[in-house]
Amino acid sequence: MTKRQITFLTLWGCCLSAMIAGVAFIFLMLEQAGSHLFWETIPHTFPNLPPFAVPILLCSLGGILVYHLKQKWGPLPQTSHQRLAELKALQTVDYRLIYRDLCLSLLILILGAGVGPEAPLLGAIIAFSIWEADKLRFLKKNYSLVAQASLTKKLQYLLHPRKYLIPYPSAKKAGETAPYKKIFNTIFIINGLILFLLLMKMTDQPSFITKIGKTSWGKNELLLFLPLALYAFGFGTLYLMVKKYFFKVISALKPSLLLKTMSGAAMIGMIGIFFPNLLFSGQHSLSLAVKLGATLPILTLIGLSLLKLLFLEVCLQTGWVGGDIFPITFASLLHGFAIAQLFPAYDSLFIIATVSLTLASTLLENELLALIFISLFFPLEILPLAVVLLGLFKVKNYYLTKRGKQ
Repeated sequence: MTKRQITFLTLWGCCLSAMIAGVAFIFLMLEQAGSHLFWETIPHTFPNLPPFAVPILLCSLGGILVYHLKQKWGPLPQTSHQRLAELKALQTVDYRLIYRDLCLSLLILILGAGVGPEAPLLGAIIAFSIWEADKLRFLKKNYSLVAQASLTKKLQYLLHPRKYLIPYPSAKKAGETAPYKKIFNTIFIINGLILFLLLMKMTDQPSFITKIGKTSWGKNELLLFLPLALYAFGFGTLYLMVKKYFFKVISALKPSLLLKTMSGAAMIGMIGIFFPNLLFSGQHSLSLAVKLGATLPILTLIGLSLLKLLFLEVCLQTGWVGGDIFPITFASLLHGFAIAQLFPAYDSLFIIATVSLTLASTLLENELLALIFISLFFPLEILPLAVVLLGLFKVKNYYLTKRGKQ
Protein backbone atom coordinates (compact mmCIF):
# COMPACT_ATOMS: atom_id res chain seq x y z
CA MET A 1 0.00 0.00 0.00
CA THR A 2 1.06 3.56 -0.65
CA LYS A 3 1.41 6.15 2.12
CA ARG A 4 -1.74 7.85 0.85
CA GLN A 5 -3.72 4.61 1.13
CA ILE A 6 -2.39 3.92 4.63
CA THR A 7 -3.28 7.45 5.74
CA PHE A 8 -6.76 7.19 4.25
CA LEU A 9 -7.51 3.80 5.82
CA THR A 10 -6.15 4.93 9.19
CA LEU A 11 -8.22 8.11 9.26
CA TRP A 12 -11.41 6.43 8.08
CA GLY A 13 -10.88 3.53 10.47
CA CYS A 14 -10.60 6.04 13.33
CA CYS A 15 -13.85 7.65 12.17
CA LEU A 16 -15.63 4.30 12.15
CA SER A 17 -14.25 3.30 15.56
CA ALA A 18 -15.40 6.70 16.88
CA MET A 19 -18.89 5.97 15.53
CA ILE A 20 -18.88 2.60 17.33
CA ALA A 21 -17.87 4.32 20.59
CA GLY A 22 -20.66 6.83 20.02
CA VAL A 23 -23.22 4.04 19.61
CA ALA A 24 -22.06 2.46 22.90
CA PHE A 25 -22.30 5.81 24.66
CA ILE A 26 -25.80 6.54 23.30
CA PHE A 27 -26.93 3.04 24.32
CA LEU A 28 -25.86 3.58 27.92
CA MET A 29 -27.40 7.06 28.04
CA LEU A 30 -30.73 5.78 26.71
CA GLU A 31 -30.69 2.95 29.23
CA GLN A 32 -30.07 5.35 32.09
CA ALA A 33 -32.69 7.86 30.90
CA GLY A 34 -35.32 5.19 30.27
CA SER A 35 -34.76 3.51 33.63
CA HIS A 36 -34.99 6.85 35.42
CA LEU A 37 -38.20 7.75 33.56
CA PHE A 38 -40.09 4.54 34.26
CA TRP A 39 -38.89 3.74 37.77
CA GLU A 40 -38.46 7.20 39.30
CA THR A 41 -40.09 10.01 37.32
CA ILE A 42 -43.46 8.31 36.65
CA PRO A 43 -44.01 7.08 40.26
CA HIS A 44 -43.19 10.56 41.59
CA THR A 45 -45.49 12.17 39.02
CA PHE A 46 -48.42 10.11 40.29
CA PRO A 47 -47.86 9.93 44.06
CA ASN A 48 -51.41 8.71 44.75
CA LEU A 49 -50.80 5.45 42.92
CA PRO A 50 -50.22 2.44 45.20
CA PRO A 51 -46.52 1.45 45.30
CA PHE A 52 -47.15 -1.83 43.49
CA ALA A 53 -49.02 -0.25 40.56
CA VAL A 54 -46.05 0.92 38.49
CA PRO A 55 -44.03 -2.35 38.76
CA ILE A 56 -47.05 -4.46 37.86
CA LEU A 57 -48.15 -2.29 34.95
CA LEU A 58 -44.64 -1.73 33.62
CA CYS A 59 -43.58 -5.36 33.79
CA SER A 60 -46.88 -6.65 32.35
CA LEU A 61 -46.77 -4.38 29.32
CA GLY A 62 -42.99 -4.79 29.00
CA GLY A 63 -43.25 -8.58 29.17
CA ILE A 64 -45.84 -8.62 26.39
CA LEU A 65 -43.63 -6.38 24.24
CA VAL A 66 -40.52 -8.49 24.87
CA TYR A 67 -42.49 -11.63 23.99
CA HIS A 68 -43.79 -10.06 20.78
CA LEU A 69 -40.31 -8.98 19.68
CA LYS A 70 -38.77 -12.36 20.48
CA GLN A 71 -41.54 -14.12 18.60
CA LYS A 72 -40.96 -11.82 15.61
CA TRP A 73 -37.15 -11.57 15.66
CA GLY A 74 -36.10 -14.90 17.15
CA PRO A 75 -33.84 -15.72 20.14
CA LEU A 76 -32.33 -12.29 20.67
CA PRO A 77 -30.42 -10.49 22.08
CA GLN A 78 -27.12 -12.23 21.52
CA THR A 79 -24.35 -11.85 24.08
CA SER A 80 -20.63 -11.41 23.56
CA HIS A 81 -20.11 -15.14 24.21
CA GLN A 82 -22.46 -16.02 21.38
CA ARG A 83 -20.85 -13.48 19.05
CA LEU A 84 -17.38 -14.82 19.82
CA ALA A 85 -18.55 -18.40 19.29
CA GLU A 86 -20.04 -17.39 15.92
CA LEU A 87 -16.83 -15.59 15.00
CA LYS A 88 -14.73 -18.61 15.94
CA ALA A 89 -16.90 -21.00 13.92
CA LEU A 90 -17.51 -18.86 10.81
CA GLN A 91 -14.60 -16.38 10.98
CA THR A 92 -17.21 -13.62 10.70
CA VAL A 93 -20.53 -12.61 12.30
CA ASP A 94 -23.92 -11.64 10.93
CA TYR A 95 -24.08 -7.92 11.73
CA ARG A 96 -27.06 -7.10 9.48
CA LEU A 97 -29.64 -7.22 12.26
CA ILE A 98 -27.53 -5.84 15.09
CA TYR A 99 -29.98 -3.00 15.64
CA ARG A 100 -32.55 -5.57 16.75
CA ASP A 101 -30.12 -6.84 19.39
CA LEU A 102 -29.57 -3.34 20.69
CA CYS A 103 -33.29 -2.42 20.73
CA LEU A 104 -34.31 -5.56 22.60
CA SER A 105 -31.36 -5.31 25.00
CA LEU A 106 -32.26 -1.70 25.73
CA LEU A 107 -35.87 -2.64 26.45
CA ILE A 108 -34.83 -5.47 28.79
CA LEU A 109 -32.46 -3.22 30.73
CA ILE A 110 -34.93 -0.33 31.03
CA LEU A 111 -37.61 -2.67 32.36
CA GLY A 112 -35.37 -3.41 35.35
CA ALA A 113 -34.07 -6.91 34.58
CA GLY A 114 -31.26 -7.98 36.89
CA VAL A 115 -28.72 -8.27 34.07
CA GLY A 116 -25.93 -5.96 32.96
CA PRO A 117 -25.42 -4.07 29.70
CA GLU A 118 -21.89 -5.34 29.17
CA ALA A 119 -22.70 -8.64 27.42
CA PRO A 120 -25.13 -7.42 24.72
CA LEU A 121 -23.18 -4.18 24.30
CA LEU A 122 -19.88 -6.00 23.86
CA GLY A 123 -21.60 -8.38 21.44
CA ALA A 124 -22.76 -5.38 19.41
CA ILE A 125 -19.28 -3.83 19.48
CA ILE A 126 -17.82 -7.11 18.19
CA ALA A 127 -20.34 -7.14 15.34
CA PHE A 128 -19.72 -3.48 14.49
CA SER A 129 -15.96 -4.07 14.56
CA ILE A 130 -16.27 -6.96 12.12
CA TRP A 131 -18.35 -4.70 9.88
CA GLU A 132 -15.64 -2.03 10.12
CA ALA A 133 -12.98 -4.54 9.12
CA ASP A 134 -15.08 -5.73 6.16
CA LYS A 135 -15.62 -2.14 5.05
CA LEU A 136 -11.91 -1.31 5.25
CA ARG A 137 -11.03 -4.41 3.21
CA PHE A 138 -13.30 -3.18 0.43
CA LEU A 139 -11.85 0.34 0.57
CA LYS A 140 -8.31 -1.03 0.48
CA LYS A 141 -8.99 -3.26 -2.52
CA ASN A 142 -10.99 -0.61 -4.40
CA TYR A 143 -9.05 2.48 -3.36
CA SER A 144 -8.73 3.86 -6.89
CA LEU A 145 -12.42 3.33 -7.62
CA VAL A 146 -13.43 5.12 -4.41
CA ALA A 147 -11.00 7.99 -4.95
CA GLN A 148 -12.34 8.70 -8.45
CA ALA A 149 -16.04 8.39 -7.58
CA SER A 150 -18.44 11.31 -7.22
CA LEU A 151 -19.18 12.64 -3.75
CA THR A 152 -22.55 10.85 -3.56
CA LYS A 153 -21.08 7.54 -4.68
CA LYS A 154 -18.06 8.01 -2.44
CA LEU A 155 -20.32 8.39 0.60
CA GLN A 156 -22.11 5.21 -0.40
CA TYR A 157 -18.80 3.36 -0.59
CA LEU A 158 -17.78 4.73 2.80
CA LEU A 159 -20.99 4.37 4.80
CA HIS A 160 -23.46 1.96 3.18
CA PRO A 161 -24.23 -0.58 5.92
CA ARG A 162 -24.89 -3.62 3.70
CA LYS A 163 -23.01 -3.01 0.48
CA TYR A 164 -19.36 -2.54 -0.44
CA LEU A 165 -17.98 -5.03 2.08
CA ILE A 166 -15.46 -7.85 1.81
CA PRO A 167 -15.88 -10.43 4.62
CA TYR A 168 -12.76 -12.07 6.01
CA PRO A 169 -13.59 -15.58 4.66
CA SER A 170 -13.82 -14.17 1.12
CA ALA A 171 -10.55 -12.27 1.50
CA LYS A 172 -8.82 -15.33 2.92
CA LYS A 173 -10.10 -17.52 0.10
CA ALA A 174 -8.75 -15.02 -2.42
CA GLY A 175 -5.36 -15.14 -0.68
CA GLU A 176 -5.37 -11.43 0.11
CA THR A 177 -3.13 -10.42 2.98
CA ALA A 178 -3.82 -7.69 5.50
CA PRO A 179 -0.61 -5.71 6.12
CA TYR A 180 -0.40 -3.63 9.29
CA LYS A 181 -3.50 -5.40 10.63
CA LYS A 182 -2.34 -5.44 14.27
CA ILE A 183 -1.23 -1.82 14.12
CA PHE A 184 -4.56 -0.74 12.62
CA ASN A 185 -6.54 -2.71 15.21
CA THR A 186 -4.57 -1.22 18.09
CA ILE A 187 -5.05 2.33 16.80
CA PHE A 188 -8.79 1.86 16.28
CA ILE A 189 -9.37 0.25 19.69
CA ILE A 190 -7.45 2.98 21.52
CA ASN A 191 -9.21 5.66 19.50
CA GLY A 192 -12.68 4.30 20.26
CA LEU A 193 -11.90 3.75 23.96
CA ILE A 194 -10.54 7.27 24.42
CA LEU A 195 -13.57 8.81 22.73
CA PHE A 196 -15.96 6.73 24.85
CA LEU A 197 -14.22 7.78 28.07
CA LEU A 198 -14.21 11.42 26.97
CA LEU A 199 -17.94 11.31 26.28
CA MET A 200 -18.59 9.76 29.70
CA LYS A 201 -16.41 12.41 31.34
CA MET A 202 -17.92 15.35 29.42
CA THR A 203 -21.45 14.34 30.45
CA ASP A 204 -20.49 13.78 34.13
CA GLN A 205 -21.54 10.14 34.13
CA PRO A 206 -20.98 8.31 37.42
CA SER A 207 -18.13 5.83 37.53
CA PHE A 208 -18.98 2.14 37.57
CA ILE A 209 -16.24 1.68 40.20
CA THR A 210 -16.79 2.52 43.88
CA LYS A 211 -13.70 2.48 46.06
CA ILE A 212 -14.27 0.66 49.34
CA GLY A 213 -12.41 2.14 52.31
CA LYS A 214 -8.86 1.58 53.49
CA THR A 215 -7.03 -1.45 54.79
CA SER A 216 -4.11 -2.18 57.08
CA TRP A 217 -4.11 -5.96 57.07
CA GLY A 218 -1.18 -7.87 58.49
CA LYS A 219 -0.03 -11.28 59.67
CA ASN A 220 -3.11 -11.93 61.79
CA GLU A 221 -5.41 -11.58 58.78
CA LEU A 222 -3.27 -13.97 56.73
CA LEU A 223 -4.35 -16.79 59.04
CA LEU A 224 -7.91 -16.23 57.82
CA PHE A 225 -7.07 -16.04 54.13
CA LEU A 226 -7.19 -19.72 53.17
CA PRO A 227 -10.28 -20.60 55.30
CA LEU A 228 -12.17 -17.61 53.90
CA ALA A 229 -11.17 -18.43 50.33
CA LEU A 230 -12.18 -22.08 50.77
CA TYR A 231 -15.51 -21.03 52.25
CA ALA A 232 -16.28 -18.63 49.37
CA PHE A 233 -15.18 -21.21 46.79
CA GLY A 234 -17.32 -23.90 48.43
CA PHE A 235 -20.32 -21.60 48.66
CA GLY A 236 -19.97 -20.59 45.01
CA THR A 237 -19.51 -24.17 43.85
CA LEU A 238 -22.56 -25.33 45.80
CA TYR A 239 -24.62 -22.50 44.32
CA LEU A 240 -23.53 -23.45 40.78
CA MET A 241 -24.49 -27.09 41.39
CA VAL A 242 -27.93 -26.19 42.73
CA LYS A 243 -28.48 -23.71 39.88
CA LYS A 244 -27.51 -26.28 37.27
CA TYR A 245 -29.85 -28.90 38.73
CA PHE A 246 -32.75 -26.48 39.21
CA PHE A 247 -32.70 -25.12 35.68
CA LYS A 248 -32.13 -28.58 34.24
CA VAL A 249 -35.49 -29.51 35.76
CA ILE A 250 -37.09 -26.34 34.36
CA SER A 251 -35.67 -27.04 30.88
CA ALA A 252 -37.08 -30.56 30.97
CA LEU A 253 -40.56 -29.07 31.37
CA LYS A 254 -40.07 -27.21 28.06
CA PRO A 255 -42.05 -24.08 28.92
CA SER A 256 -43.40 -22.02 26.04
CA LEU A 257 -41.81 -18.73 25.01
CA LEU A 258 -44.81 -16.83 26.41
CA LEU A 259 -44.61 -18.60 29.77
CA LYS A 260 -40.86 -18.06 30.04
CA THR A 261 -41.03 -14.39 29.09
CA MET A 262 -43.91 -13.58 31.42
CA SER A 263 -42.28 -15.54 34.26
CA GLY A 264 -39.24 -13.29 33.91
CA ALA A 265 -41.52 -10.23 33.87
CA ALA A 266 -43.27 -11.45 37.02
CA MET A 267 -39.92 -11.87 38.78
CA ILE A 268 -38.90 -8.34 37.84
CA GLY A 269 -42.24 -7.03 39.09
CA MET A 270 -41.89 -8.78 42.46
CA ILE A 271 -38.37 -7.47 42.90
CA GLY A 272 -39.61 -4.00 41.98
CA ILE A 273 -42.32 -4.18 44.66
CA PHE A 274 -40.49 -5.84 47.55
CA PHE A 275 -36.76 -5.30 46.88
CA PRO A 276 -36.40 -2.29 44.54
CA ASN A 277 -32.74 -1.88 45.52
CA LEU A 278 -32.00 -5.12 43.66
CA LEU A 279 -33.49 -3.99 40.33
CA PHE A 280 -31.18 -3.68 37.33
CA SER A 281 -27.67 -5.12 37.25
CA GLY A 282 -26.11 -2.85 39.86
CA GLN A 283 -23.65 -1.01 37.62
CA HIS A 284 -25.00 2.37 38.74
CA SER A 285 -25.65 1.34 42.35
CA LEU A 286 -22.61 -0.59 43.51
CA SER A 287 -22.13 2.13 46.14
CA LEU A 288 -25.45 0.88 47.52
CA ALA A 289 -23.85 -2.50 48.19
CA VAL A 290 -21.31 -0.72 50.40
CA LYS A 291 -24.07 1.18 52.19
CA LEU A 292 -26.15 -1.95 52.74
CA GLY A 293 -23.11 -3.91 53.85
CA ALA A 294 -22.31 -1.35 56.53
CA THR A 295 -25.85 -1.21 57.98
CA LEU A 296 -27.62 -4.56 57.59
CA PRO A 297 -27.16 -7.73 59.73
CA ILE A 298 -25.44 -10.87 58.50
CA LEU A 299 -28.44 -13.01 57.58
CA THR A 300 -30.12 -10.15 55.73
CA LEU A 301 -27.00 -9.51 53.67
CA ILE A 302 -26.59 -13.18 52.76
CA GLY A 303 -30.29 -13.36 51.89
CA LEU A 304 -30.04 -10.30 49.62
CA SER A 305 -26.90 -11.73 48.03
CA LEU A 306 -28.67 -14.99 47.21
CA LEU A 307 -31.76 -13.15 45.99
CA LYS A 308 -29.63 -11.03 43.67
CA LEU A 309 -28.09 -14.16 42.19
CA LEU A 310 -31.49 -15.84 41.87
CA PHE A 311 -32.87 -12.74 40.16
CA LEU A 312 -29.99 -12.84 37.69
CA GLU A 313 -30.49 -16.50 36.86
CA VAL A 314 -34.26 -16.24 36.45
CA CYS A 315 -33.77 -13.35 34.02
CA LEU A 316 -31.17 -15.27 32.00
CA GLN A 317 -33.15 -18.49 31.90
CA THR A 318 -36.41 -16.79 30.89
CA GLY A 319 -34.90 -14.90 27.96
CA TRP A 320 -34.26 -11.56 29.66
CA VAL A 321 -30.67 -11.81 28.50
CA GLY A 322 -27.79 -9.58 29.55
CA GLY A 323 -24.45 -9.56 31.33
CA ASP A 324 -23.66 -11.16 34.68
CA ILE A 325 -20.52 -9.30 35.79
CA PHE A 326 -22.20 -6.45 37.68
CA PRO A 327 -24.95 -8.55 39.37
CA ILE A 328 -22.39 -11.09 40.56
CA THR A 329 -20.12 -8.29 41.77
CA PHE A 330 -23.02 -6.76 43.72
CA ALA A 331 -23.93 -10.10 45.30
CA SER A 332 -20.31 -10.98 46.10
CA LEU A 333 -19.68 -7.67 47.84
CA LEU A 334 -22.81 -8.11 49.98
CA HIS A 335 -21.64 -11.59 50.93
CA GLY A 336 -18.18 -10.28 51.80
CA PHE A 337 -19.65 -7.62 54.09
CA ALA A 338 -21.76 -10.29 55.80
CA ILE A 339 -18.82 -12.56 56.57
CA ALA A 340 -16.72 -9.60 57.78
CA GLN A 341 -19.20 -9.09 60.61
CA LEU A 342 -18.24 -12.49 62.02
CA PHE A 343 -14.67 -11.29 62.62
CA PRO A 344 -14.90 -7.81 64.19
CA ALA A 345 -11.35 -8.01 65.58
CA TYR A 346 -9.78 -8.36 62.11
CA ASP A 347 -9.36 -5.96 59.21
CA SER A 348 -12.83 -5.94 57.63
CA LEU A 349 -11.66 -4.89 54.17
CA PHE A 350 -9.30 -7.87 54.00
CA ILE A 351 -12.20 -10.23 54.72
CA ILE A 352 -14.58 -8.48 52.31
CA ALA A 353 -11.97 -8.58 49.55
CA THR A 354 -11.03 -12.24 50.09
CA VAL A 355 -14.63 -13.45 50.11
CA SER A 356 -15.87 -11.28 47.24
CA LEU A 357 -12.84 -11.95 45.02
CA THR A 358 -13.10 -15.72 45.50
CA LEU A 359 -16.88 -15.89 45.24
CA ALA A 360 -17.06 -13.75 42.09
CA SER A 361 -14.26 -15.76 40.46
CA THR A 362 -16.11 -18.99 41.19
CA LEU A 363 -19.50 -17.76 39.98
CA LEU A 364 -18.23 -16.06 36.83
CA GLU A 365 -16.04 -19.09 36.00
CA ASN A 366 -13.51 -16.64 34.58
CA GLU A 367 -10.95 -16.05 37.29
CA LEU A 368 -8.76 -13.50 35.53
CA LEU A 369 -11.66 -11.26 34.52
CA ALA A 370 -13.30 -11.47 37.94
CA LEU A 371 -10.11 -10.80 39.90
CA ILE A 372 -9.13 -7.83 37.76
CA PHE A 373 -12.60 -6.27 37.89
CA ILE A 374 -13.29 -6.82 41.60
CA SER A 375 -9.80 -5.60 42.53
CA LEU A 376 -10.69 -2.19 41.10
CA PHE A 377 -13.05 -1.64 44.04
CA PHE A 378 -10.29 -2.06 46.61
CA PRO A 379 -7.05 -0.22 47.45
CA LEU A 380 -3.75 -1.45 45.99
CA GLU A 381 -2.89 -3.24 49.25
CA ILE A 382 -5.46 -5.89 48.27
CA LEU A 383 -3.72 -6.67 44.96
CA PRO A 384 -1.42 -9.38 46.44
CA LEU A 385 -4.52 -11.31 47.53
CA ALA A 386 -5.86 -11.26 43.98
CA VAL A 387 -2.52 -12.51 42.63
CA VAL A 388 -2.41 -15.39 45.14
CA LEU A 389 -6.03 -16.30 44.37
CA LEU A 390 -5.27 -16.33 40.66
CA GLY A 391 -2.42 -18.74 41.31
CA LEU A 392 -4.66 -20.99 43.42
CA PHE A 393 -7.33 -21.07 40.72
CA LYS A 394 -4.69 -21.90 38.09
CA VAL A 395 -3.47 -24.81 40.21
CA LYS A 396 -7.05 -26.00 40.69
CA ASN A 397 -7.77 -25.80 36.95
CA TYR A 398 -4.53 -27.61 36.11
CA TYR A 399 -5.36 -30.40 38.55
CA LEU A 400 -8.90 -30.81 37.19
CA THR A 401 -7.63 -30.81 33.60
CA LYS A 402 -4.99 -33.40 34.37
CA ARG A 403 -7.49 -35.52 36.26
CA GLY A 404 -9.95 -35.32 33.36
CA LYS A 405 -7.36 -36.66 30.89
CA GLN A 406 -6.68 -39.73 32.99
